[in-house]
Amino acid sequence: MTDKLITIEKQIHRLKERRNKLCAQQAVLFYKEVEKIFKNGFCPTLVLNILTKTYETASALQQQEWEKRAPSFRPKSPNSHCKKSQETEPAHHQI
Repeated sequence: MTDKLITIEKQIHRLKERRNKLCAQQAVLFYKEVEKIFKNGFCPTLVLNILTKTYETASALQQQEWEKRAPSFRPKSPNSHCKKSQETEPAHHQI
């Protein structure tokens, strides 16, 4: 029985590693797509600001749907990190 538990634990560990790898790959693909859209004017702060504003102006139903699909998504307040980063970004990166 102990061997079965060890085998299961190893499988769980491998699956967690695979999940982390897939998440990283998805993030890279998303980043590349965003770069294509914004071309020379791309900066991560701009994208975060767009996502934050989109979330804030979405209906409650749409917000719930996004949260179901991405439970790790937690919108930050507009006065947090994004605003601080915006002040240090060149003006052409701002909307």
